Amino acid sequence: MSLTSNWTLVVLFALALGAVGATVVLWTRVRGPGWVRWPTRFSLIVACQLTACLVLGALLNNYGQFYTSWSELLGKGPGVSLPQAKPGAYDKQLGEVLRHQKLRGRSIIVPIYVRIAGKNQVEQAMVYLPAAYFSRGYEATRFPVVELIAGYPGGPRSWTGPLSIQHILDGEIAQNRASPFIAVMPVHNYVSRRRDGECVNSAHGDQVETTLTVNVRQEMEHDFRVATDRSGWAIMGYSTGGFCALNIAMRRADLFAAGVSLSGNVEPYVDRSTGDLFGNSEALRLANDPLWRAKHLPGPPVSLLLAASRQDVSAWRGALALGAAVRAPARAYTFVLPHGGHNMGVWRAMVPVALDWLSRMVDPPLADPSLASGVGPVAAHGRPSMPGPPPPAHHHRGRPPSARPHRSRLRAGPRSNSP
Repeated sequence: MSLTSNWTLVVLFALALGAVGATVVLWTRVRGPGWVRWPTRFSLIVACQLTACLVLGALLNNYGQFYTSWSELLGKGPGVSLPQAKPGAYDKQLGEVLRHQKLRGRSIIVPIYVRIAGKNQVEQAMVYLPAAYFSRGYEATRFPVVELIAGYPGGPRSWTGPLSIQHILDGEIAQNRASPFIAVMPVHNYVSRRRDGECVNSAHGDQVETTLTVNVRQEMEHDFRVATDRSGWAIMGYSTGGFCALNIAMRRADLFAAGVSLSGNVEPYVDRSTGDLFGNSEALRLANDPLWRAKHLPGPPVSLLLAASRQDVSAWRGALALGAAVRAPARAYTFVLPHGGHNMGVWRAMVPVALDWLSRMVDPPLADPSLASGVGPVAAHGRPSMPGPPPPAHHHRGRPPSARPHRSRLRAGPRSNSP
């Protein structure tokens, strides 16, 4: 029985109801002197409170996917040792499973193991393979890849669980709004399960950025038919993962053509949750500050989508500030929802639009370019904000309600000139 399973919730609910029932039945039946009766009643009250807290904690954990296993909850994490990792290309290893899924025309999610930079350790990542990956005529196709970074706390199952990435990708691809992407979801908080590493190569030697860029890419190119050029790779994240996506996309434009931030901060956090990542080095901190880089360094050849909710004031203001600071050849686009906070529901609504946008930014665009965007882009300075013709006027009515942006606007940043 896994930590996030429905059976775990059922058991906890049963315990909570049992504690309340026992309190009602036993409250007047407890006999003996006061020094026996009152401690017993106090214990019954504590049992009710404790079981109620367990139910609430389980519900919150299932919503945010803060911990996805009992071992992770206890601080052990999901890592495995190197001898357990199975080398070899997944195209060959999946065998009968892949053929079965191919016949049914379904996408699948499979695990891989990524070597941690500078450590004798691997961590499990999850990989989404679209149905087209197994379709006839695509046997030699190298697919574009989007790397998905969760917030803190969070991990790969935040994408496969609350954000329903498989369901959303399947829907957008089937409706011809998004390219058949391969998505890889790595672990990024492996250094310390209770610390936010901000996806950087820290002053203390933890090479998180290297793991998420070089090592993830090497594993993907080894195991799957993926694009090998930067034009076929993108990175996207939500909350802290949004900062990771911006920072990595701007620092490693040699590896990524596009980056997407869903309510991400545009400057690195340094607080109790992160610890001293930069060793009191101002130069190292600024090197990992997307807003500072946009203002003071030449723009990298990368496209950025900055998504935020207007009511998530910090993320919204950060997106506007970075969008205004980005200089060519970099291009910045903003996508603003009118309502919503800093939560999974908002990011779930943003993901379809972000995937459609990415389909226009990566190469090759396997979807029809006239249908790849589900929201009408607003022209910046009288020019189209994205390449290709705009979608037909009736296209909005065809989007699923969860993906429809309502009165949101997708526009290019004011200083984002096309190269």
